[in-house]
Amino acid sequence: MSKEPSKTLTSEIVATLPEVFAYLDHRDFLKDWFETKRTLSKAFSYRTFARKAGFASHAFLSEVIQGRRNLSEESADKCLPALGLAGEAAHYFQLLVRYGQETHLEKRRDFLSELLRLQASRAIERVSHGQAEYFSHWLNVAVREVAVFSKLGTAKEMAGFFQPSATVAEVERSLVLLERLELLKRNDQGGWDYSFPRLTPGDVPTEIVRSLKRQMILLAQDRLSHPESPDTHISSVTVSVSRRRLSKVREILERTRKEILAETATDEDPADQVLQVNFQMIPLTSSLERYRSEHA
Repeated sequence: MSKEPSKTLTSEIVATLPEVFAYLDHRDFLKDWFETKRTLSKAFSYRTFARKAGFASHAFLSEVIQGRRNLSEESADKCLPALGLAGEAAHYFQLLVRYGQETHLEKRRDFLSELLRLQASRAIERVSHGQAEYFSHWLNVAVREVAVFSKLGTAKEMAGFFQPSATVAEVERSLVLLERLELLKRNDQGGWDYSFPRLTPGDVPTEIVRSLKRQMILLAQDRLSHPESPDTHISSVTVSVSRRRLSKVREILERTRKEILAETATDEDPADQVLQVNFQMIPLTSSLERYRSEHA
């Protein structure tokens, strides 16, 4: 676990430290982190870092930064509390170290791909209350994607592309709305670009987001009447689960959602289609513990 920031550090100082996700070289990160730390606290030194990390040599960090020594998995783990890294940031730093020191070309490529996915998973903009209308209809969400990747510049060209079908007027209204909400912008070629590549609800009223989810579920339900196809996957599983494992299932669903966002954000091939991926976990019974307490 990372240590809590010192009470002498202000939130402004903590925010000034370099963010590990901005780096693809762990030595560059360590160099910038140490230099920034020294700027913020003149008393901070390599000796201070070594003491916090539990290193015997006060010069160890300097030698790593200069490329004279490498970080083992154990020493990389020791750096985490001293750097104030935890959770995804700690995992990213560990991957960064392994990537920087891996000599096998295929393994380096795999590490780089994972680093880029983690970077992309954080490049998500929150939709504000003033932009909540974006979530009012499924077509707005689909039009935003189609307008960018399809190169179909007009509502008339786009209208026949959607499933289920949309009218030219409906697509035109969506384009006008997306531009007004600054979620799409015209480029110099007359086409459309994202204002932000990935979006997630911010302080949007819950009922608006729930309404959109209902629409998406109904679209999925409609697909059940169509023949199976490579671009459709509808499956389910019914399981019994303990209260402790229930939280784990939620974590798996959330992690998978983020991985799909990251995977598509780092896709090097041109986009070809818009998909809606639903994650549904619903109780088919009450909690046994709660049921017994209510019917004792």
